[in-house]
Amino acid sequence: MSKEVPLEVVQLELLLSMEDLIAQGFETALRKVLQKLGGTVLFNRRLDGDPRFQRVAAVMVGPDFDAALVFLDSSGTGVHVEHSCHSDRMIAREAEKARDRIMANPAGERAAP
Repeated sequence: MSKEVPLEVVQLELLLSMEDLIAQGFETALRKVLQKLGGTVLFNRRLDGDPRFQRVAAVMVGPDFDAALVFLDSSGTGVHVEHSCHSDRMIAREAEKARDRIMANPAGERAAP
């Protein structure tokens, strides 16, 4: 993987910063932006007890299917985006695993239990 942050990750943060997160809601705004970028939500979770962020969504964007983390700040009005390979957070590894599972099974077929 490249050490540079992919353009789509930068675009994601820029486009999200222009959305009205309060009026639309985090998930709706995120999906709207990802539709423009051809991206996918991998998961979206609450971050209970985190003083800085209330939610984190893992997404997949770009031609290289880069995983990124999108954090919603505690006020619900701003976002912070991290490319997963540049993050030292454990949740970044979870995002990469979720991306890898989707890439291993792109047709969306579920594996037998």
